[in-house]
Amino acid sequence: MKNLRTYLMLSAFLIILSLVTTACGQKNVTESQASEEVNGLPLSNMVVSVTCGEKEATFQLYDTKAAKELYDQLPLTLELSNFRDAQWMFYPPEKLAVTDAESYHDGKKGELSYYEPWGDVFMLYEDFYAGDEMHRLGVALSGVNNIEGMSGEITIQAVEEESFAAEKVTEKESSVKQIKVTANGNTIIYELNGSPAANDLYDQLPLTIEVQNYSTDEKIYYPPKELNTSDTPLADSEAGSLAYYAPWGDVVMFYRDFGSASGLYELGSVIAGEEYIKELSGTITIEKVE
Repeated sequence: MKNLRTYLMLSAFLIILSLVTTACGQKNVTESQASEEVNGLPLSNMVVSVTCGEKEATFQLYDTKAAKELYDQLPLTLELSNFRDAQWMFYPPEKLAVTDAESYHDGKKGELSYYEPWGDVFMLYEDFYAGDEMHRLGVALSGVNNIEGMSGEITIQAVEEESFAAEKVTEKESSVKQIKVTANGNTIIYELNGSPAANDLYDQLPLTIEVQNYSTDEKIYYPPKELNTSDTPLADSEAGSLAYYAPWGDVVMFYRDFGSASGLYELGSVIAGEEYIKELSGTITIEKVE
């Protein structure tokens, strides 16, 4: 009887241990899946490229029925249409089946979405608020700043996972440059636009320099050397823009919308820490993001 009791107790313990282990395993899977969500939607391993001449943007699609239906229609060669100077849109041959889960109104630059009433897929190159529901399809992985310059005919095709990984590394090494501004324990990160002026600033880093307040919408600092503004786009600055004012030789960090001005050139835009720009004061450190 004693041996039987011991056997039953050991069996019960093993069963409880098995249940606990299973529950923990399920919890880990859920946490892993949640970490792969963006805007409340799970991301898939489907990546697509949109190519227009020499300009290209890549998007990672969500794990939704509509995104899968778009992916299954690829490759496509289609004409672009512009809408309200904020998005380029194209019409896939077959409409997509969307659900309420993907619907939203407040679009952000770099999103790939779908407008069901018209049956068009669109790429946002500016933030865009819509009264009617838009539906999310994916988010940009690279080439966000190339979208605005597209027009005419595009090619949309699937990107193999291995090819995209290699492309991502190459792009980061060859063209995408980021800098960080640090002060008072806060960090602001800018992505540069690859212009000669932006490259000149990048080549002067790291810098420890005094920042100054100017007007009610910007912080400025003076790099040691002037920047080459040839082939650098003029700025139409908004909150988060990084610019260069050639007449004075100062770099400008905008924390409110500004617009354009003679001699004001675009260098890039903030991608993290925009809320800290307004509070900058005293000595700041500017470094490359490797």
